[in-house]
Amino acid sequence: MKPKTDVRNFVNDWVAQNVRSVKGLSNVPGEVNRLAASMTGDARVHGISGGDLHGIVGDIDDYLTEQYEQACADAAPVPV
Repeated sequence: MKPKTDVRNFVNDWVAQNVRSVKGLSNVPGEVNRLAASMTGDARVHGISGGDLHGIVGDIDDYLTEQYEQACADAAPVPV
């Protein structure tokens, strides 16, 4: 089990590097599944287990859905 700060840093860095708004994407659950598979694979490379991730983010699909929705909101044009 990795220290929580290491896992939290991994998650924050991973999200910053990998979660982006995809213009015209209609299959958000598919994108979230792709992100979840990629994140868990990258985490394993760094010695971080699924349990470690769950301890920080809870349900990974729910967490990545929130992060993806935030990335879309951040990418939306600001009305003037």
